[in-house]
Amino acid sequence: MATETIFISKQTNGNGLFLSDNEGHSGDNSITTEVSPGDTVTWQLVSGGGIDEIVNIYAKTDSQDIFSSDPAKQSDGSFMGIVSNSATGKESYNIAYKINGVKYIDDPELDIQDDD
Repeated sequence: MATETIFISKQTNGNGLFLSDNEGHSGDNSITTEVSPGDTVTWQLVSGGGIDEIVNIYAKTDSQDIFSSDPAKQSDGSFMGIVSNSATGKESYNIAYKINGVKYIDDPELDIQDDD
C-alpha cells in the first residue's frame, strides 16, 4: 500500500487548477492518478502556488465513491483519503478550492489499478 500525493496550484493564466502527482503526471484542470486498493491519497497545496485553501474533496454525483475513508482535511490544510480494498474502475471527484476568497471547483480522476 502506497501513498499517492497530488500537488495543487493555480494555472499560470486563469483560476483553474494545475495538478501534478508523485507518479509524474501533470496538467491543467485534470490529471488521472493511478492508485491501488488500500492506498492513501493526499492532496497538498504547492507553497506559493496561488491557491488559498482546499475547501473540500468529494466524489461527483455520477461517480462511484472509491474511498473507504473519505478525503478529510488534515491539520496542515491538506486532505487525505484511503482507497477501499474493494475499489475498481475510475472515480471522478471534485476539488473545491478558494482563490482570494472566491470558491472554484475542478474534477480530476483516480484510476484503480488491477493487481494482475
